[in-house]
Amino acid sequence: MTAGNETPSPTTLATGPFGDYDLARSLVAREWGTDALVIAGKVRATDDMSLIAATRADGRVLGIAYYAMTEAVALLGAIVVVDASEPGVGTMLFNAVADEARTLKLKKLRAITTNDNFEAMKFYQKRGMHFLSLFPGGMNAYRAFKPNLRSEGRHGIACRDMLELEMDL
Repeated sequence: MTAGNETPSPTTLATGPFGDYDLARSLVAREWGTDALVIAGKVRATDDMSLIAATRADGRVLGIAYYAMTEAVALLGAIVVVDASEPGVGTMLFNAVADEARTLKLKKLRAITTNDNFEAMKFYQKRGMHFLSLFPGGMNAYRAFKPNLRSEGRHGIACRDMLELEMDL
Protein backbone atom coordinates (compact mmCIF):
# COMPACT_ATOMS: atom_id res chain seq x y z
CA MET A 1 0.00 0.00 0.00
CA THR A 2 1.13 3.48 -0.67
CA ALA A 3 1.04 6.10 2.01
CA GLY A 4 -1.90 7.85 0.35
CA ASN A 5 -4.05 4.70 0.38
CA GLU A 6 -3.36 3.60 3.95
CA THR A 7 -6.34 3.28 6.21
CA PRO A 8 -5.81 5.38 9.33
CA SER A 9 -5.74 3.48 12.60
CA PRO A 10 -9.05 3.68 14.43
CA THR A 11 -7.11 4.40 17.63
CA THR A 12 -5.53 7.73 18.42
CA LEU A 13 -3.93 8.84 21.64
CA ALA A 14 -5.46 11.83 23.35
CA THR A 15 -2.75 13.30 25.54
CA GLY A 16 -2.73 16.24 27.88
CA PRO A 17 -5.72 17.15 29.95
CA PHE A 18 -8.37 14.50 29.51
CA GLY A 19 -11.15 16.46 31.10
CA ASP A 20 -13.61 13.70 31.94
CA TYR A 21 -12.44 12.97 35.48
CA ASP A 22 -15.91 11.64 36.36
CA LEU A 23 -15.52 8.89 33.77
CA ALA A 24 -11.94 8.22 34.82
CA ARG A 25 -12.88 8.02 38.53
CA SER A 26 -15.67 5.56 37.73
CA LEU A 27 -13.29 3.36 35.71
CA VAL A 28 -10.76 3.24 38.53
CA ALA A 29 -13.51 2.58 41.10
CA ARG A 30 -14.91 -0.22 38.96
CA GLU A 31 -11.49 -1.85 38.79
CA TRP A 32 -10.42 -1.41 42.43
CA GLY A 33 -13.53 -0.47 44.38
CA THR A 34 -12.23 3.05 45.08
CA ASP A 35 -11.24 6.06 43.04
CA ALA A 36 -8.06 6.72 45.07
CA LEU A 37 -4.72 5.17 44.13
CA VAL A 38 -1.62 4.26 46.11
CA ILE A 39 1.52 5.64 44.51
CA ALA A 40 4.93 5.62 46.16
CA GLY A 41 3.35 4.60 49.45
CA LYS A 42 0.88 7.47 49.50
CA VAL A 43 -2.85 7.40 48.89
CA ARG A 44 -3.58 9.93 46.17
CA ALA A 45 -6.89 11.22 44.92
CA THR A 46 -7.29 10.63 41.21
CA ASP A 47 -8.21 14.31 40.75
CA ASP A 48 -4.71 15.26 41.94
CA MET A 49 -2.96 13.27 39.22
CA SER A 50 -2.34 13.72 35.52
CA LEU A 51 -4.53 11.71 33.19
CA ILE A 52 -4.22 10.56 29.60
CA ALA A 53 -6.61 8.51 27.55
CA ALA A 54 -6.38 6.26 24.53
CA THR A 55 -9.39 6.94 22.36
CA ARG A 56 -10.77 5.81 19.04
CA ALA A 57 -11.07 8.34 16.24
CA ASP A 58 -14.77 8.63 17.14
CA GLY A 59 -13.85 9.74 20.69
CA ARG A 60 -14.75 6.49 22.48
CA VAL A 61 -12.38 5.91 25.41
CA LEU A 62 -10.42 2.64 25.20
CA GLY A 63 -8.27 3.14 28.27
CA ILE A 64 -6.83 5.64 30.73
CA ALA A 65 -3.59 6.07 32.63
CA TYR A 66 -3.06 8.07 35.80
CA TYR A 67 0.41 9.31 36.66
CA ALA A 68 2.36 11.86 38.69
CA MET A 69 5.77 13.38 38.07
CA THR A 70 8.34 14.23 40.74
CA GLU A 71 11.70 15.92 40.24
CA ALA A 72 13.39 12.69 39.10
CA VAL A 73 10.75 9.96 38.83
CA ALA A 74 7.54 9.37 36.91
CA LEU A 75 5.01 7.49 39.04
CA LEU A 76 2.52 5.42 37.07
CA GLY A 77 -0.59 5.08 39.20
CA ALA A 78 -2.86 2.97 37.06
CA ILE A 79 -3.61 1.82 33.57
CA VAL A 80 -7.24 0.87 33.06
CA VAL A 81 -8.13 -0.70 29.73
CA VAL A 82 -11.82 -0.24 29.01
CA ASP A 83 -12.00 -2.04 25.68
CA ALA A 84 -9.60 -4.96 25.37
CA SER A 85 -10.80 -5.73 21.84
CA GLU A 86 -8.44 -3.04 20.56
CA PRO A 87 -4.92 -4.49 20.92
CA GLY A 88 -2.09 -2.41 22.33
CA VAL A 89 -4.10 0.09 24.39
CA GLY A 90 -2.18 -0.58 27.61
CA THR A 91 1.16 -0.40 25.81
CA MET A 92 0.14 2.83 24.10
CA LEU A 93 -0.70 4.41 27.46
CA PHE A 94 2.46 3.07 29.14
CA ASN A 95 4.61 4.46 26.32
CA ALA A 96 2.88 7.84 26.45
CA VAL A 97 3.67 8.21 30.17
CA ALA A 98 7.28 7.07 29.60
CA ASP A 99 7.66 9.48 26.67
CA GLU A 100 6.37 12.41 28.72
CA ALA A 101 8.77 11.51 31.54
CA ARG A 102 11.67 11.40 29.07
CA THR A 103 10.64 14.79 27.68
CA LEU A 104 10.83 16.14 31.23
CA LYS A 105 14.31 14.55 31.54
CA LEU A 106 13.21 12.25 34.37
CA LYS A 107 15.46 9.29 35.10
CA LYS A 108 13.04 6.58 36.29
CA LEU A 109 9.53 5.27 35.76
CA ARG A 110 7.90 3.41 38.63
CA ALA A 111 4.66 1.47 38.95
CA ILE A 112 3.02 -0.38 41.80
CA THR A 113 0.76 -3.40 41.75
CA THR A 114 -0.57 -6.02 44.13
CA ASN A 115 0.56 -9.58 44.78
CA ASP A 116 -2.50 -11.04 43.00
CA ASN A 117 -2.12 -9.06 39.78
CA PHE A 118 -0.01 -11.42 37.66
CA GLU A 119 -1.18 -9.68 34.50
CA ALA A 120 0.29 -6.34 35.62
CA MET A 121 3.55 -7.96 36.74
CA LYS A 122 3.89 -9.60 33.33
CA PHE A 123 2.90 -6.42 31.47
CA TYR A 124 5.42 -4.21 33.27
CA GLN A 125 8.29 -6.70 33.05
CA LYS A 126 7.73 -7.19 29.31
CA ARG A 127 8.22 -3.44 28.94
CA GLY A 128 11.57 -3.41 30.74
CA MET A 129 10.58 -2.85 34.36
CA HIS A 130 12.13 -4.82 37.22
CA PHE A 131 11.03 -5.36 40.81
CA LEU A 132 12.28 -2.68 43.16
CA SER A 133 10.42 -3.17 46.46
CA LEU A 134 8.01 -5.47 48.21
CA PHE A 135 5.65 -4.03 50.80
CA PRO A 136 4.30 -6.98 52.82
CA GLY A 137 0.83 -6.14 54.12
CA GLY A 138 0.89 -2.89 52.13
CA MET A 139 -2.78 -3.14 51.30
CA ASN A 140 -3.66 -2.82 55.02
CA ALA A 141 -2.64 0.83 55.04
CA TYR A 142 -4.66 1.38 51.88
CA ARG A 143 -7.71 -0.32 53.44
CA ALA A 144 -7.45 1.98 56.47
CA PHE A 145 -8.14 4.82 54.04
CA LYS A 146 -10.60 2.92 51.85
CA PRO A 147 -12.12 0.05 53.89
CA ASN A 148 -14.33 -1.11 51.01
CA LEU A 149 -11.37 -2.47 49.04
CA ARG A 150 -11.69 -6.12 48.20
CA SER A 151 -9.64 -8.56 50.27
CA GLU A 152 -9.86 -11.36 47.75
CA GLY A 153 -8.01 -10.44 44.64
CA ARG A 154 -7.61 -11.90 41.21
CA HIS A 155 -7.36 -15.65 40.79
CA GLY A 156 -8.82 -16.20 44.28
CA ILE A 157 -5.60 -14.92 45.90
CA ALA A 158 -5.72 -12.71 48.99
CA CYS A 159 -4.83 -9.15 47.99
CA ARG A 160 -2.46 -8.08 50.76
CA ASP A 161 0.99 -7.07 49.47
CA MET A 162 2.20 -4.32 47.17
CA LEU A 163 5.08 -4.61 44.72
CA GLU A 164 6.90 -1.69 43.18
CA LEU A 165 8.54 -1.96 39.78
CA GLU A 166 10.97 0.45 38.13
CA MET A 167 12.80 1.09 34.89
CA ASP A 168 15.48 3.52 33.74
CA LEU A 169 14.36 6.03 31.14
